[in-house]
Amino acid sequence: MSTLQKDRGEILVFYILMGVVGYDSYLRFADWSIELRFLAADLVMMMIAFLLSLYKRNSSVYDAYWSVIPFYFMLVFYFESTEWNAHQWVYAGLVSGWSWRLTYNWYRSWSGWSHEDWRYVNYRNQMGKSFIWMNFFGLHLYPTLIVFASMLGMFSVLLPTTSTHSIVFPIGAGIAGIGIALEFFADNTLHQHRKEAAGTRSDVLRKGLWKYSRNPNYLGEMLFWCGLALMGFAWGAVWWTGLGAIGMIAMFLFASIPMKEARLKETKGEAFEKYMREVPRILPF
Repeated sequence: MSTLQKDRGEILVFYILMGVVGYDSYLRFADWSIELRFLAADLVMMMIAFLLSLYKRNSSVYDAYWSVIPFYFMLVFYFESTEWNAHQWVYAGLVSGWSWRLTYNWYRSWSGWSHEDWRYVNYRNQMGKSFIWMNFFGLHLYPTLIVFASMLGMFSVLLPTTSTHSIVFPIGAGIAGIGIALEFFADNTLHQHRKEAAGTRSDVLRKGLWKYSRNPNYLGEMLFWCGLALMGFAWGAVWWTGLGAIGMIAMFLFASIPMKEARLKETKGEAFEKYMREVPRILPF
């Protein structure tokens, strides 16, 4: 068995442990509202991921959590429901498709415990002993809460208080589906490019969707979360359940994308600066 196979087996055990303990927590808070029960289970699982990141001295323990947890929510709902209607299956199908695609993209790119996200490495080097606070609040708690907030419309769709919905539902489903498709094609092109251009300083990806947008994968991610919010609104979700999607967009626009592009300017130099001048940041116009 190779080192990578052992590492994959270990992280699988970690996530099974999180799932079992999370579901146990969900059951233990049976007197709470359904939303608080899901949140409590989510936070318990996040805490386990954080403790495991300390154990492994690698904060990338959490990397797959972002994409796994929405599908986990779908499973809990499915096994606790009597029957779903077509709209609920559409919602669950989109969330599950997004979850499995993104988790697979992480899986095929993960090289084992020898790898830690470059952003985490930078924080660790810059902050020293104070990194533990960034690790907990910035790398574990915040993304957990923003994903949960972005999933709040789920409760209106999967536990509807009305038998009617608006035309906004298929619009939201279409937007979410387009987002998943954009991510699928963008990430596949990026994965292939990384294999072909490994170690090449000046080679900048300009194929496929990357010819029209510098961040087509992030564009797809933002569309997906906006689509989910609209689907929730269609089944009566209150307006503030859309704040999670707004928070997602803000995180990508003001944190994830600037950090990524600053690093690419550093590693790719003039080639990437030229790309920035010629290709739009997000929208292809």
